[in-house]
Amino acid sequence: GEAAAAMEERVDAAASGGAQPCGPSARPVGDLRPGAEGSAPEKLVEVDGRVFYGADDGVAGNELWVTDGSSTDSRRVKDLRPGAYGSTPRFLTRMGGRLFFVADDGVNGPELWSTDGTEGGTVLVADLRPGAQGSAPDGLTVVGARLYFTADDGVHGRELWSTDGTAKGTQLTQEFAPGPNSLFLDDLTEWNGRLALVAYGDDSVTLWVHEARTGASRVLFRGPAWTVLFALTPAGSDRLFFLVDPGLGEADLWVTRGQPLTTFPLVHVPGDYPSELTPLGTSVYFMAGAEGFFGEPGDLLHGGELWKSDGTRMGTRLVKDVRPGPMGSQPSGLTVMGGRLYFAAEDGVHGRELWSTDGTAQGTVLVQDLEPGPVGSAPTAFAEADGWLFFSATTAGRGREAWYSNGAPGHVDPMRDIAPAGLSANPRGFVRAGSHVFFLATDPVQGEEPWALPFLPAARCGRP
Repeated sequence: GEAAAAMEERVDAAASGGAQPCGPSARPVGDLRPGAEGSAPEKLVEVDGRVFYGADDGVAGNELWVTDGSSTDSRRVKDLRPGAYGSTPRFLTRMGGRLFFVADDGVNGPELWSTDGTEGGTVLVADLRPGAQGSAPDGLTVVGARLYFTADDGVHGRELWSTDGTAKGTQLTQEFAPGPNSLFLDDLTEWNGRLALVAYGDDSVTLWVHEARTGASRVLFRGPAWTVLFALTPAGSDRLFFLVDPGLGEADLWVTRGQPLTTFPLVHVPGDYPSELTPLGTSVYFMAGAEGFFGEPGDLLHGGELWKSDGTRMGTRLVKDVRPGPMGSQPSGLTVMGGRLYFAAEDGVHGRELWSTDGTAQGTVLVQDLEPGPVGSAPTAFAEADGWLFFSATTAGRGREAWYSNGAPGHVDPMRDIAPAGLSANPRGFVRAGSHVFFLATDPVQGEEPWALPFLPAARCGRP
């Protein structure tokens, strides 16, 4: 099929010298905080070939740092809050060529900031609530050329705001509960040029869609106050999947096409909430049927397995019973690459290993048994970058280290052993920027710091 052909093309490109991940060349991107404690860097975000992240160097506290992707050094963008405490940047979000984030400079409280990566270009977007309390923006979500978020300006309560990145262009977008009281707004999600969100009130729970172009908003779903509505997941151009727990401790999968009459339930699978809703084309994949958190019975025939839905009841089904019986294979880490879905699963024979699927039972296969035996390598922290899958896995003698694959069965390679002698580096947060893939990892000398893996021609990486 097309997916298999694409995988073979990547194999051929690597063999002929095309750029590929060069595992032995992974290196640290500066030691921001010398010593085993490390700088505890947080989420890596790419903006125009640079990688931003929050980190604590032990001197200026937790501040924003950046690396340009071509060197092994990082630099602090700006010391927003001088002193050992730091401004604690969080909710790092890219819009256009700038990074937006929430930080507390010690004067304005937690407010929305943006940066172009320079000290002079790091600015407060708008002081929505003057004073040390701040408006505490949350849920930063990009829709078109505007950034939507919730904030409490001290007058309207916590409501929906948006900005074009300027103080003048920052405005209250919709007041769901007029006055100082407010609803709890959650799960802000970009949906094909629209904003979907959930509003929890005293007497009802509602799913809203806001048309960014016209400014109009409408309710697509309304349930009683004890309803739990979550996991908004767009797929294709017109479908939004979500989960609804009507107060029974189990959740149904729903779909909407943008109008109340096209909003309906698709399936109820007993047990724990369906999880890891992941779009692929016009369908959504998810894990369902596992035993509940408090021991509630799940799908007694299949257990927790991989499901998919195309937005119709007939098209909502189990993909494959990887581990027959009530335990199930418990798929996790669902990640799309090259038209296929990759995930970790336990089939009862190989332990927990890397699998992939094209959405059919026949096309659901074990990619590689990295750690033979009943335990497996337990891969986690999956991320796709330019046709390569990066993840961490545990093997005997190496501990938990970084691996990468082009997706073809048998084509899985290790990076360098960051934490030697069987210790674990616990790599995570893989992000492609420029000619490198950046990630976070821990070694016993430097602690947790950012690392970089270059993409190089095969010959330069020492491969045949």
